[in-house]
Amino acid sequence: MKNKNDIERLAEETLASIDNIQAIEPNEFIFTRIQNRMQAKRQQYVAGRTKVLYRLSAILLLFTALNLTSYYLLKRSGNNAKVQKTRSIAAFASDYSLQQNSNDY
Repeated sequence: MKNKNDIERLAEETLASIDNIQAIEPNEFIFTRIQNRMQAKRQQYVAGRTKVLYRLSAILLLFTALNLTSYYLLKRSGNNAKVQKTRSIAAFASDYSLQQNSNDY
């Protein structure tokens, strides 16, 4: 195991070597290229998101129109269904003599 003095000496050498490092000059156009690339990705994301929202709203409108159409069609044919139901029940009752005015023997 190294003693404390050796560790401190190595730390000082490392810090001294960092002082001699020169700053690197970045490419002049790299920042604008990075910004343009990020903006292009953001625009693709927004375009995809709006496309999905338009599709969902179209499906919702279609679903609502289908429900309203079926409601009005069933409401209009609802009266005929009651008449047919009573007619068929009356026919069933008369076939099996289940009417109230029949004589019981």
